[in-house]
Amino acid sequence: MLTVPELARVHDRYLSIAGLARERFRDTLGGKLLLQSRFNAEGIALVVAASIAGAASLCVDADADGLRQGLRSGFIDFVVGNLDEALRILKNELRRGLPVSVGLTVNAAESIAAMIDRGLQPDLLSAVPQRYAGIFLERGAMALPEVEPGDGTTSVLQWTVAEDPVRSMPHLARIASDCLDSAGADTRARRRWLEQSPRYLGRAFGPRQCLRMTEAEIAAFLSRVRSELPSATITRDGEKP
Repeated sequence: MLTVPELARVHDRYLSIAGLARERFRDTLGGKLLLQSRFNAEGIALVVAASIAGAASLCVDADADGLRQGLRSGFIDFVVGNLDEALRILKNELRRGLPVSVGLTVNAAESIAAMIDRGLQPDLLSAVPQRYAGIFLERGAMALPEVEPGDGTTSVLQWTVAEDPVRSMPHLARIASDCLDSAGADTRARRRWLEQSPRYLGRAFGPRQCLRMTEAEIAAFLSRVRSELPSATITRDGEKP
């Protein structure tokens, strides 16, 4: 049974990856590869976040049923059974600098050892066995850091709307984008989340969205939503509607 992560967890994973792109990769992950083993809730959050951030990802997990459920849910783009096929897909999209996620249904240790023998070099790593991670790190890869809890200056707002979500949800996203502080270091990344995440969040989340915002941004957002879309349901940091 596929365990779906919390939407806010996906969002914070995305902000962490986007921050890394800003600091280390000239604010873009186009053409960069994430190697991840385990397609559990955290693995799903990471693969989806990487796609939204613009990276390609390869997730290795022998649980073929779980990966196929992820494919049906829209969390991952391809599921294949051998390394050659995975690399063919990744090579094309990496060359074009486009995001793509590939699930590889083989034993992680064996396939990662084969990647090393063939010279495959990911840019980012998560949950890779240490004996292999060390080799990739020596070659220049970066291990993704743990997501730090909020520092108290921001909160995650979640929203949904029952009435005409096809039109109302993009409207809410535009309001949220308008209310962001243009001088914020992560504002560009947060706007990308609003624009790109609906494509990658899959059917499991339905018409729901979230965003980490400051108190001033929240106040401006709530004021406009009450005026323009009063039927929207908005909660903060895990509150129940």
